[in-house]
Amino acid sequence: MLTITRYEEVTQIKMSLFSESHPPLCACAYLVDSLLIDSGPDCTGKELADFLKDKGVKLLVNTHYHHDHIGGNAILQQNYGLEILAHPAAISRISQPPQLYPYQEAIWGHSLPSQAKEIGKLVKTPHFQFEVIHTPGHSDDHICLFERSKGWLFSGDLATVTHPRLARAEENQWETIISLKKIKELRPRVLFTAPEYIITEPSTMLEKTIQYLEETGQRIRALSGKGLSPAEIAKQLFGEDIAAQITEGQFSSENFVNSYLKVD
Repeated sequence: MLTITRYEEVTQIKMSLFSESHPPLCACAYLVDSLLIDSGPDCTGKELADFLKDKGVKLLVNTHYHHDHIGGNAILQQNYGLEILAHPAAISRISQPPQLYPYQEAIWGHSLPSQAKEIGKLVKTPHFQFEVIHTPGHSDDHICLFERSKGWLFSGDLATVTHPRLARAEENQWETIISLKKIKELRPRVLFTAPEYIITEPSTMLEKTIQYLEETGQRIRALSGKGLSPAEIAKQLFGEDIAAQITEGQFSSENFVNSYLKVD
């Protein structure tokens, strides 16, 4: 199901298998001029393609390779010949999408292969110009798009909640902090997030998130220094982890703790 919301010259396309859904059971794409940012999950790919039929879309940018951002790629490329751009680290993962957990396939469907090219420093449309910003942390291939003249920042999954406690195994919270500081310095006027939130005057939200992540990282390192294991730290700081049970450990507070303890 698609839910369409208009904000200034931006169209938000919220996609979900369910009629009434909120994060984490939905994902959003954004349409600006001839540019589509992300394509959502496979389960809504045909609906998205039908919606875009007369919208004049010429280009698709994936903020990163995760299934709920590339699921519509294949049908859009097949139907409309869209050029797809992404960070270099995402290209092979988009052409050969990783195997999903059973719960993911049940909710989102399975992404089909599509062909992406390496994105440059700028993406131009007839009326706008987007700066491409590498923002690792959530994933190593994550990028944001910034339209400086409008103050629009399309943040993908980088800035989602102010007090996260769950993570995938691949995440690195120290990199996330650096990336959040990078986009905060841009002083965006509006943040368009992949989960569904359109955040006006986002500086306060970004500052709160950065502060929380830094303070949490210090606490985790202190507890680790006392000899506690990641599982023990997670239980002490965050309590029972229902998400880990539901997702077979893919999303967990223990992963979140481990994401602070990685050594480059």
